[in-house]
Amino acid sequence: MKQRILAAALALLFLASFSADAQNVRPVRPGHSHGEGAFRGIGLTFGYVNSSYRTVDLATDEPTGSGLLHGFTVGLTKDFTLLPHALYFQTGLNYIYQNDPRNETVKVPATDLAIRVVGDREEHHLGIPLRLKYDLHAFDRIGFTFDAGPTLLMGLSSKYKYRTRLAESSITSVDYNLYNQKVDVKGASSTFDLEDWMEATGMYPEGKLGRFDIMLGASVGANFFHLLEVRLGYDWGLINRYRKDVADMYSMHRGQFTLSVGIRF
Repeated sequence: MKQRILAAALALLFLASFSADAQNVRPVRPGHSHGEGAFRGIGLTFGYVNSSYRTVDLATDEPTGSGLLHGFTVGLTKDFTLLPHALYFQTGLNYIYQNDPRNETVKVPATDLAIRVVGDREEHHLGIPLRLKYDLHAFDRIGFTFDAGPTLLMGLSSKYKYRTRLAESSITSVDYNLYNQKVDVKGASSTFDLEDWMEATGMYPEGKLGRFDIMLGASVGANFFHLLEVRLGYDWGLINRYRKDVADMYSMHRGQFTLSVGIRF
């Protein structure tokens, strides 16, 4: 509930900044290929997001694992003019959904049990980009952009959600929350507990993860007819996602690749 309230507050503040600036928007003047009003309007974006988590053993400085998540992002953006027709400050509010599906059969060690594992790791985030954006108009209807800066990332939810069917038992479902480490097991029998399930599937609960991250990145793009924007970018997380005792032994950082399309009004 707290996360939903915070997300709603961020959205209201973001939209309020749009409203406060709207009265200063100027229309495109005749004879100009691009007016400030176009780039000071609201932009709607949608795109593909691929994230990787890289874990490193701090004692040896050796990588110990990695994982990939695929998904999409939708959001609003707004450009504020710093230098007319050239340099802008861009902010916004983006929602990011990603998952890592799994569907396979595994064997329980030292037994003849076969387990069918179906489910995924699912994540929901909100991002607030704080970028400097340079706009280059190479042609009358085609321009190129470059932006760089941090993005504030807040995790709304991060869970493992798996269902398993034993060869000799009923379906067992396991939900593991990576933010508070709560585990919800339903349908597990007395002869096959959570530890057996983790050993068989290899899905050991990770250490507690933090909700917040600061990502530093850049993107390049092109805009067409002062309306359509296509952007390709990469961001690297600066904060160790692990918390508590695990953070003293391991570090986990998020890398994020984004390909997006936007419409600017």
